[in-house]
Amino acid sequence: MKRLLDLVRVSGCAAKISPLELERYLKEVEFKTSDSIVVGVGDDAGVFKLGDYYIIQTVDFITPVLNDPYLWAQASTANALSDVYAMGGEPVSALAIVCFNNCDMNEKDFELIIKGSMDKLEEAGAFLIGGHTVDDKEPKFGLAVTGYMKREPITQSGAKPGQLLILTKPIGVGVMVKALKDKRIAEDDMGEIVRYLTMLNNRASHLMLELEASACTDVTGFGLLGHLYKMCRASRVGAKIYYDRVPIYEMAINFAKEKLFPKGTYENYKFVAPVLKSKLEDYINYLLCDPVTSGGLLFSIDREREKELLKKAKDMGLDVWIIGEVTEGSELEVL
Repeated sequence: MKRLLDLVRVSGCAAKISPLELERYLKEVEFKTSDSIVVGVGDDAGVFKLGDYYIIQTVDFITPVLNDPYLWAQASTANALSDVYAMGGEPVSALAIVCFNNCDMNEKDFELIIKGSMDKLEEAGAFLIGGHTVDDKEPKFGLAVTGYMKREPITQSGAKPGQLLILTKPIGVGVMVKALKDKRIAEDDMGEIVRYLTMLNNRASHLMLELEASACTDVTGFGLLGHLYKMCRASRVGAKIYYDRVPIYEMAINFAKEKLFPKGTYENYKFVAPVLKSKLEDYINYLLCDPVTSGGLLFSIDREREKELLKKAKDMGLDVWIIGEVTEGSELEVL
C-alpha cells in the first residue's frame, strides 16, 4: 500500500486555486442576492436569515496532509468546521465529500476516514447526515457544513485602526506537510502539529465573541498574510505584524530557510506583494504566506481588552498570540 501523501499530485497543504487566479476567474461573474442573504460570496462562509436564526453554510475539502487516514479526516473536519466558528456560529450538520482511490487504498482506510470525521463532529456537537463519493486517483476528503447563530455574524469587514490582532494557532503547516511528503521527517515528529491540526476552533470562537471582536477570519490556504490582507481589504484598513510575536513551528522555520515551500506559498506571496512592506529576509515573508490547513482564528479586538483576553484564554486553556495591530491605510507592514 502507498502512503496517502504519495497519492497527492501537488505537494504541501490542500492545493487551492491561487487567490489572484480565483479573483480573475470570478471578475466578470455577478452573484445574485436577496434580502435574506446576510453574507454572500467573498467571506469565510455564506449566511442567510431564516426566522430568528442566521444559517451558515460552507464547504471545504483537502488532499491528505497526514498518512494516517483517521487523523487526516480529523484535520479535514476541523478545517471544514472552522469557517462556521470564524463567523461566530455553531455547526449542526455536515455532508461528506469523499474522493477515494480504489486502487491504492482499501475499505479499512475508508472506514477510518469516516470514523475520524464522525468522532470530530461529535466533539463539535454536529452530525454527519449524508455525503457523496467519487473514485479518484488523488484522495480528497471534506465536508459541506451547516451551522447557525442567533446573533449577527462576525465578518471580515469590521476591523478598526488601533485594534489588536489575535491569532489562536501556529503557522508553518504547509512547510511541515511538504517535509513529511518528501520524507524529510516522520509522522511521529508531527506530534504538536497534529494536535493543532485536529483541534477545533470552538473555544477560540467563543473567546472572540466574549471579547466582542469586530472582525474575524480563519487562517487556511491563503496563509497568514493572505487572509489578513482579505480582512484588511474588506475593512478598508492596513495592518502591522511583528514577526517575533507570530507563533511558528520551530521545524518549519528551519525548513523555510532551505526554501522547502509548497507551491501555494509563492502564489500567496504574489497576492499580498503589492501591499507588503517588509525588510525581513525572503524566507520569513514566504513563511508568513505559507498555506495552512486547519489554522487558527485571526480576529481584531479593542486594545483595552488585552488583559481580559489573556485571562479568559488562560481560563479556557486556549493559546493566543497578539501578533500585531490594525492601522490606517492599506499596507501590510511586517517588522
